[in-house]
Amino acid sequence: MKILITGVAGFVGRHLCSYLAGDDNNKIIGVDHDFKDFNPDNYGQKVELEKVGLTDRQKVFNVIKKFKPDQVYHLAAQSSVSHSWENPVETFRINVFGSINILEGMRNFCHNCRILVVCTAEEYGETEGEDRAIDENYMIYPQNPYAISKSALDFFSSVYFKAYGLPVFISRSFNHIGPGQSEKFVASDFARQIALIEKGDRPPVIKVGNIDVYRDFLDVRDAVKAYYYIVNKGTCGQVYNVCSGEKRKISDILDILISMSKIKEIRVEIDRIKFRAIDVKIIYGNNNKLKTHTGWTRDYSIKESLEDTLYYWRQKLNL
Repeated sequence: MKILITGVAGFVGRHLCSYLAGDDNNKIIGVDHDFKDFNPDNYGQKVELEKVGLTDRQKVFNVIKKFKPDQVYHLAAQSSVSHSWENPVETFRINVFGSINILEGMRNFCHNCRILVVCTAEEYGETEGEDRAIDENYMIYPQNPYAISKSALDFFSSVYFKAYGLPVFISRSFNHIGPGQSEKFVASDFARQIALIEKGDRPPVIKVGNIDVYRDFLDVRDAVKAYYYIVNKGTCGQVYNVCSGEKRKISDILDILISMSKIKEIRVEIDRIKFRAIDVKIIYGNNNKLKTHTGWTRDYSIKESLEDTLYYWRQKLNL
């Protein structure tokens, strides 16, 4: 099977590549604008790479026309909420216009290819009550530029399914965590700071933003498994929450990581620079549809995810 992954060199892309490379029958075409330290030989088979920026319409078309993949996992995005506040135009250009190039390329050159469009739970915005897990029928109410851009893509994808019959699947993905994640994201940021403290490169103080909010954290390895299940076992045109189904306070994530540290006396310091302009208090998902439609189950606990994240940063910093 020929599988195209956009954003293959990113955090989720690398884990998805590892997951799909486990099947010797899969031929993977990895697309990204920058491959950094990405080595295709690490994945046990030849992974062909194409350096393409999604906003370059002709290059996107050429790749799709050349390979005519059987499946596309569209992961590439500007995915930082804080960056989207600083660069809303760039966020829209990549997340909306770049993604339309993918959909148009599929419509013109690969109409029967199954495509997963990865969107975000940020689309839902604030929930009405603390104990309500959001399902896919919940009204979307995006409250930051990143979420607005992904909401637009969500609607575009649904329209391409209805208007052109493209076999599109849409995920609304909640927070992913795990080894290899950028320090721009909260759990990885905490883990990196702890690793630096253990190494002696900074005082025993962790700087944090708003840790009194609740989020739904799912291990990235469970997330890519869910993506595969959606494309291969899900229903075309449907939206699927990809989440743990549990709400966790950010301060609890921090406490678990500090408990794993080799340094026992670590202080926590609030850093207002890390606060968002608008921060949703509580958001967590209902994953019943995903489980019912595809048979997906989780493999990793929150403790395992955080242990592996901290271990990743210790290795990266040569502890």
